[in-house]
Amino acid sequence: MGVHEDTLQGLQEALAYVKGDKTKGRSNIIEMPEEKIDELFIEKFKKLSDINKLEAMKIVDKLYYAEVQ
Repeated sequence: MGVHEDTLQGLQEALAYVKGDKTKGRSNIIEMPEEKIDELFIEKFKKLSDINKLEAMKIVDKLYYAEVQ
């Protein structure tokens, strides 16, 4: 199947799924090492402004305390 046919089939299946045919749903799980996730998180965090870094840390603290209690 060519790119055009694959794209058309995917769009038709997506439309069928939206219309209620749940057999047309698909998912892919992509596994990533935790170190890579940490690296990506740190890169994004470093790009934040100082104010947004503080806000992000507050959110993480709230999530952490909610989870450990």
